[in-house]
Amino acid sequence: MAQLHFRSILSRSYSATAVLLLLVLLPVACSNSEAALVPTAAPKLTAAEVVELSKTSMGNIDSFSFQLTHDSGHTTLSGALQLTRAGGFVETNGLDLEAEANIGRLFVKVEAIVIGRQTWMTNPITGVWSEIAPEDSPFAFLDPVKLVADILGDTQQATYVINDQTTIGEIEILGNIPAKSLAALVGYVSPDEIPSVVLTIDSSSNLLKKIIISGVVQSEDELGTVRVITLSDFDEPLAIKPPI
Repeated sequence: MAQLHFRSILSRSYSATAVLLLLVLLPVACSNSEAALVPTAAPKLTAAEVVELSKTSMGNIDSFSFQLTHDSGHTTLSGALQLTRAGGFVETNGLDLEAEANIGRLFVKVEAIVIGRQTWMTNPITGVWSEIAPEDSPFAFLDPVKLVADILGDTQQATYVINDQTTIGEIEILGNIPAKSLAALVGYVSPDEIPSVVLTIDSSSNLLKKIIISGVVQSEDELGTVRVITLSDFDEPLAIKPPI
């Protein structure tokens, strides 16, 4: 009887130990099972990949508005024009432009419309429209569509900009760009210069919204020259028409 009683106690002890071991291992097994069900985060795109996506998205845009301003310095054009601001609307085969510039101490405003190979421009003194030969236009080089494609295609050493002032829904990317890639903005360039750029890209549409170009692009530029381009009104249905 004593032996039987001992075996009964031993059996109950083993049973209790097994239950205890099961209770200890069960949360671990559940935890591992749950962990296996949690989806892993998709790898983050590199800054260069985001720039490439923006190039594709902008290539599908038929029209947009643009503004060029200078936080510091100006852009030198033919005819001794020192351009301070330019903006307007561009579509596949046309450009509607307003610009402000200085000729020496004289401040002038001009407007220009380009449709295909035809160019009209206002006289900076009288404001009267006239058709001019494309080679006589101080804005003949300006091609915002090509400019955007060149900037996005030629940005080098792209890295993310992380700061507290970045707007929600936007991505800022810092990089360098050869000055020659900006010929569609300023005309002639200093080919050996490599200014820096900050690109602001919409995180949902990948559309390019802002470009900040810092540094020397033309030989007349000072080291602190800063050009700012803003883009908006993507694919707005606005037709460009001859002014006269």
